[in-house]
Amino acid sequence: MGRMNVALFCVYLVISVFGISEACKCAVRHPQTIICQSDYAIKAQILYESPVSSWYKRYRVKVLHNFKSGYAPPIPNSEVWIKTASSSAACSVTFQKKTTYVIAGSRDSDGTLRASSCSLNRKVQDMTPFQLSALNNMDYQNNCNCEIRECPHNVCEVGQGCLAPYNNSDCYHRNALCRNSGLTCTWTPNSC
Repeated sequence: MGRMNVALFCVYLVISVFGISEACKCAVRHPQTIICQSDYAIKAQILYESPVSSWYKRYRVKVLHNFKSGYAPPIPNSEVWIKTASSSAACSVTFQKKTTYVIAGSRDSDGTLRASSCSLNRKVQDMTPFQLSALNNMDYQNNCNCEIRECPHNVCEVGQGCLAPYNNSDCYHRNALCRNSGLTCTWTPNSC
């Protein structure tokens, strides 16, 4: 391969890799925001995987808890399919069998549950005690009227809602929720 061809191949490779990595960018969002913006939020054990195509997989899961709507579908102890689908394989998510996750995502008009790398797909063992408590006690769900604003480059504009500076957002994501305290929404606990 000549120098010119090698150079062009390297440029093509960089563009291809860049295109793949850029294909599915997800905004940094607090778990409360993800739960509130999702159509469903469940704790589920992954039973098995069923490939649909090269872009899609379906996972049969046992619903252990429905965080969004209590006894509405998917009901606890039922088995449902979750489809990991997107226009890009970079956005898909992979679950491990016999592992329990908190999964939040969208629901199609036909009732199909979907998950992507931008939705919440976290192993229960990787969640903090605070996050699990906020889910189980409906704290995230009961405060959906509160806006959480992520502050890119650590520049937080003054305004309504709870502000999360980017350099400290992990603390807020793992250990705080934005709670309606009457007339305003504030971080609880305010320890970050």
